Amino acid sequence: MLRPAPLTLVIPFCCLCYATTSASTVVFFDSSQIATNVASGVTSDTISSNGFLFTYTRDKLFTGGIGPDPIGRTVRVPWPEGIEAQGVTTPPPGSNSQKAQIFIERVDGHVFDLTSFTAKLLANTAGAGGSIEIMPLLSGEDAFNDPLYFNATGYYGQSFSYDTSPNYLGSTALLKNFDSYIVNLYVDFAFTALVLAGNAVGLPGDFDLDGDVDGNDFLAWQRNPGVGNVADWQSNYGSPLLVARIAAVPEPSAMFLLLLGMLALFVHERLIGLHAPSNAILTRFRWVEAHAGEHPR
Repeated sequence: MLRPAPLTLVIPFCCLCYATTSASTVVFFDSSQIATNVASGVTSDTISSNGFLFTYTRDKLFTGGIGPDPIGRTVRVPWPEGIEAQGVTTPPPGSNSQKAQIFIERVDGHVFDLTSFTAKLLANTAGAGGSIEIMPLLSGEDAFNDPLYFNATGYYGQSFSYDTSPNYLGSTALLKNFDSYIVNLYVDFAFTALVLAGNAVGLPGDFDLDGDVDGNDFLAWQRNPGVGNVADWQSNYGSPLLVARIAAVPEPSAMFLLLLGMLALFVHERLIGLHAPSNAILTRFRWVEAHAGEHPR
């Protein structure tokens, strides 16, 4: 006899399929996205926003030729208009790289996709030609022998947009499931649009990424203020991860499994209704069990 699936097995199965495949897409940049300063280097700065860390080069040692003291260079694309990377005219000791660079990773170190971007030139490349180079990394190791190239030959102020679509000038289709990305160009540039996708990022203020915002998160922030903004902790103290997961988008496969589980629940309940024994039968069955071994009267 075919038995219906137990209800206690179906419900956890549905929840598991949904929770483990929930995904989140973050679209940068807009005025509601706050950037928190995390670190400042000799020729770079690091900020945190929406669960991601961005480290970008700044020409801080630039003197302008007017004296020995560094004066740096003006930022033309400030947050939240985008993220600007500057070529380094005077590299710090131990470095010989002069390229403008942006390094992207998640605060929690998990893998994610670089789905699409728009880059704006802040210098001319039309004469010599230019390509944005993106190298994905996994556990600190280069993913490919060579970076992926995206054409960026043009003039100051010109923008170039790329996504996963096939394109001989560049495609982001291979930029999936890596834990960081290095983006280079030999002249100044800025990201003015950027889409990053991966598993749902936790609540703002959930610095230990355990699904809620509590005292442990404040301790994590005290040990390393770079994990995020303490104002996020104050705003979301006591909040569960459910709030963040409302915006999580289940993948198609997860949605199918969820619907399949719901169907199983429906069939299970119908079968119970059709085959449930009557009270009279149950009473007789229990009497037989209680008087097993006795002679019938």
